[in-house]
Amino acid sequence: MVSILIKTVLAIIGYASYFLSIAVLLILIIPLFLILLFSSSLFNACFQAIFHAFAFFLTRRLLPFLQVYSIVELSGFENIDQKRSSLYVANHRGRIDALLIFSILRNTGALIKSKYAVLPLYKLFIAFLDFVPIGPSSPQALAASLEKCKKILNAKKSLLIFPEGSRASSGRLLPFKELAFRLSKDLSLPVVPVIIHSDYSFMAKRPGSIFPQKKLSFTIRFLDPLFPDKNESIGDFSCRVRAIMAARLSLLDKGTEWEV
Repeated sequence: MVSILIKTVLAIIGYASYFLSIAVLLILIIPLFLILLFSSSLFNACFQAIFHAFAFFLTRRLLPFLQVYSIVELSGFENIDQKRSSLYVANHRGRIDALLIFSILRNTGALIKSKYAVLPLYKLFIAFLDFVPIGPSSPQALAASLEKCKKILNAKKSLLIFPEGSRASSGRLLPFKELAFRLSKDLSLPVVPVIIHSDYSFMAKRPGSIFPQKKLSFTIRFLDPLFPDKNESIGDFSCRVRAIMAARLSLLDKGTEWEV
């Protein structure tokens, strides 16, 4: 009982620190607008540096220090050519997934749900961090999102995409949406699968994951880059990447609450 109470208190401190750190992030950004008056490129560089420092401090230092989780494996990233534009496709189970990846990646934008685009903080992300809103809207809006993605990738930057489109509530991957794989084929760029796995759910679509009663262990693996075969359709390429990721996740899920 005492152990559960301690873990709950630490989790509350963790969430409080999370929201406080977002407030600090906003406070740090405000003075940057003075720089924007003189140089938009310098503003972008400073904003990106602050954002990545925030992601690193929160996910790699603060939350592990509070014993919310530990990162037991971070592998494969050293084999990725970071100077080349890539499409990072990751499975998605918890709200912290993107920040964990952004604590590692640099010079990378992301696709986000269009419903978030109206929030003030996300408006800044869209304007200065190469975040691209996308959702079930008109064909014209979808085409505009696709063109913005291509513009980012042609500028020698990368994109993070959760091809499931939403958090999965079970150990099974949701069907993949094809946008990342279409971009890969159109621009001849690699798809880099990213596996994010925790032995217990955290900030997921599962009961009890908001305040987990046990310390979690995270595994983050960057797999080898993949390209579509010459005569492979976009749909088949998407299914091939999904099958590879599903097999890796299935092995990690064994003996955890995610095991199907």
